[in-house]
Parts: sequence; C-alpha cells; structure tokens
Amino acid sequence: MKVVIDRNLCDASLPFCQRCSAALIRNPEGSDRPCIMEIVEDEKETLTLVMHTDNRTLKIELTDEDREIASVEGWEALADFDPALFRSGALERWREIRQLPSDH
Repeated sequence: MKVVIDRNLCDASLPFCQRCSAALIRNPEGSDRPCIMEIVEDEKETLTLVMHTDNRTLKIELTDEDREIASVEGWEALADFDPALFRSGALERWREIRQLPSDH
C-alpha cells in the first residue's frame, strides 16, 4: 500500500503529527486525516509513505521493522532530516516573542 501525505495541509505541531502518523502507520485504512492526499493499493508487502513537507518530498518504503518503529514514534524516526517543529507562521511569532522583555 502507498500513502501520499501533504503535511502542508495541516497546521499541527510536530509532536501531534508524530502521534497521528504513528496511528496511521499502525492502521493505514483507519480514519481519514486532512493531510492524506491518496491511498493506493499497490499489492506490495511493504507500506510506502510519500510525504510532502518542509519543501521536500520524503519517500520511505517501510519494512516490517521500520513499520514497528514508526508505529510507535511516527514518521520522523525514519526521516533523513530534522522537520520543522511548528507550522504556518509560528517561527515569526517566536521571533517576535523573543524580542519582548523578560518581565512581560
């Protein structure tokens, strides 16, 4: 089975995304999520994740061992980069907050 995910469609923080993706990996035909673009039955024994995130496309073929890891820790455990923790403008908000006086 192949699952195509566009993380840009969801403003969830990375920890929430990790929990959500772990549940998806455990049960890909479970519940609908706003980030899922497509689910294709490709007759493979592996689960393929294709994720669009952070201006990248991550494609992972999950072996049984990889799937076991990702079903607990989420997709980030198998990524070859550090994904953004916050989505949708949060970085700019944190930069503004950093400029506030500490007694604010």
